[in-house]
Amino acid sequence: MSTQSIINALAGLSPDTDKATLMTAVDNAVDGIVKELKANAGGKVQPDVVQATQTTLTFLEACGQLKDPEFTQRARIRASELLEAFDKVSGEDSDGDAPRRKKRRKKRPAGANTKPAGAAKGKAAKGKPVAKKPAAAAKPAKPEKPWEDTPFTEAFTEQICKYLRKRAMLWYVPQHTLTPTPFPLSTRFGDNLVTAIKEHFMHRFFTNRRIMVLGDELKARNFEEAAFREIFDKPKKQNPVRSMWEDGLGDIERFLTSDKPPPQKSAKTKVTTKKTGGFLGFFQKEEKVVEREAVADTSDLDHAKGFWNIIAGPEVTYSPPKYEDFIFLKSLFEYYPEQVDEEQQAVKQMLQQEYGSNQAREGAARDHLNDLIKDTAPCSGELTALWAYLSAKDAFGYNVFKSFTSSHGTNAEQRRRALPYFLRWIPDFTEQEAPSRL
Repeated sequence: MSTQSIINALAGLSPDTDKATLMTAVDNAVDGIVKELKANAGGKVQPDVVQATQTTLTFLEACGQLKDPEFTQRARIRASELLEAFDKVSGEDSDGDAPRRKKRRKKRPAGANTKPAGAAKGKAAKGKPVAKKPAAAAKPAKPEKPWEDTPFTEAFTEQICKYLRKRAMLWYVPQHTLTPTPFPLSTRFGDNLVTAIKEHFMHRFFTNRRIMVLGDELKARNFEEAAFREIFDKPKKQNPVRSMWEDGLGDIERFLTSDKPPPQKSAKTKVTTKKTGGFLGFFQKEEKVVEREAVADTSDLDHAKGFWNIIAGPEVTYSPPKYEDFIFLKSLFEYYPEQVDEEQQAVKQMLQQEYGSNQAREGAARDHLNDLIKDTAPCSGELTALWAYLSAKDAFGYNVFKSFTSSHGTNAEQRRRALPYFLRWIPDFTEQEAPSRL
């Protein structure tokens, strides 16, 4: 077999060629070249023989990438035989174009690179065991929360939840006939609010530098409740906690009510393989191709949904808040317990005076309630009116009710817009004739 026919035979193979045919072609090529080399023993190796040898060795080296152990071993043996025959014929002074087999560094047995303890300058320590390399420390588990619990974070969580729950429950009425209970009057709502804050809001506080720097200030006072309350009661511009609360609730409301998809902040990575290169259509290399696809960052949306589901989900037993009630939640820092209590007692006293005395000025309680609605924090005046209606049943009679509600509109629609909290849970019987009380 001529050297050209050997090259042509290898070039004529295709990726679909069966294993037996490949092995036969390899054997024929190697045997043919070895025969040509022996025929040129003692002389210069002909260029066509060198070319055939290079082509065959390249083919045999590529065979090592196949996953068939039998075939790769056979190719390795034949390649060694071919190189040995070529070296014998060409010798050390052969043409510079002679094929050179790539040197491969053999893998050393496990532990071969480890020097015995006490070995120096190539001399191993006798009778001493080889020192073992300490195992790498295990990577710490990924924390479930994006912050580390400290005495400050624990105290802050307890105090902020206590502070906000107390203000959400300022209009609680122990006994009433409303079913289901309005959420501002339900202790269950207060409990759920605390749970929602702990599970879906605290990360906003503890990933904010302005909040975390408060730790040093409060640590000096041993994390006392009074120290936290002083910070929580500060005006908004000096109160990072209040700003974070109101801004965070604004984000939650926007996530729940917006039709826009969440922003794309992360990338989904997909790794695929692509075959490239090869020799005569064989032995193509598989290269990893990384494709990055932008995906929506839903972490904030998930927290928003989780927060809302806890306080207003289908499992709550009270009359749940609506999206428009975010104004109530945002205003919790504006509700001061002592002030609200004074307002409640003042209204109750005025109602009792109007009910039990002919000398009291008619409409004094109504005017005071209207002033509270106009001058106090959002929702506070209306909730005080609801509290008074349920707490002073006898004094808050039909005449007071009609006088109060009619001052906010001449028809039912106007009154509902002006008194969304009061008339959400109390029927509007302004235009009826002295109906029975709830």
